[in-house]
Amino acid sequence: MAAYNEALYVGDIVRQAKQHVDEVIVVDDGSTDDTAAIAGAAGATVIRHTGNRGKGAAVQTILAEARKRNPQVLVLLDADGQHDPGDIPALIKPVYEGFDLVIGSREAQRNRTPRYRRVGQRVLLRLARLASRTGITDSESGFRALSPRAINELQLTSRGFAVEAEMITLAADKDLRITEVPITNIYTVDGSTLHPLRHGVDVMSGIIVMIAQRRPLFLFGLLGGVLLTVAIIISFSVLNTFLTEGDLSIGRATVVVIFLIAAALALITGIILNVLRKRS
Repeated sequence: MAAYNEALYVGDIVRQAKQHVDEVIVVDDGSTDDTAAIAGAAGATVIRHTGNRGKGAAVQTILAEARKRNPQVLVLLDADGQHDPGDIPALIKPVYEGFDLVIGSREAQRNRTPRYRRVGQRVLLRLARLASRTGITDSESGFRALSPRAINELQLTSRGFAVEAEMITLAADKDLRITEVPITNIYTVDGSTLHPLRHGVDVMSGIIVMIAQRRPLFLFGLLGGVLLTVAIIISFSVLNTFLTEGDLSIGRATVVVIFLIAAALALITGIILNVLRKRS
């Protein structure tokens, strides 16, 4: 578990998880409350970051610890009370059947999540699908099980909350077997320590960077298409004014030219990055 100021829930989560696993590791990501002490008293192995590095950095520490122990299965879950450790047996079962990354999906119980959060999750899901080219239904679930191969091959770089999407994308790139199992969707009002808007922006920016790295032609081609569409719309307005009033709007015509140049630059950038990516 990666934990940051989760003193309210982490003790109960540790005790419940210990019923299903051999060892519980809690990475305290610079908490300013009693998270580390409570987790340790509940029976967890506690590793502390001296400062708040971000969830992605905490997950990287977890993977590093797992590589030292070489477990049959590594289970990741959040420490904020929004995952039911009782779902662990169902989550790890596909790993023993040959899967490398098992994601606990909340899709079947999505109505338990507030509507505004569901809207944000759907946007992030669409972006994650574009980055990973998978048909996953819950890209943001932090409740996961990893095989030994996944533990060793997933070299994560994201330090923030985009780590979940990065994990899926890397797993797909490495041809790891990915599946999902339904889990209990628990929503706690006071569970998250980060504002949902800030969380969403953090994840979205991270995923967009991944798309730019892995599918540059798609991303920059899409951007170029949007810019070209705007240029065409404005040009019709300029043309209509010229034909009906005989007046050429230099200002709007200049805007059209700027958008056309930007569209061309976006497309050229996408092509160049795509060629470089294929050669690397």
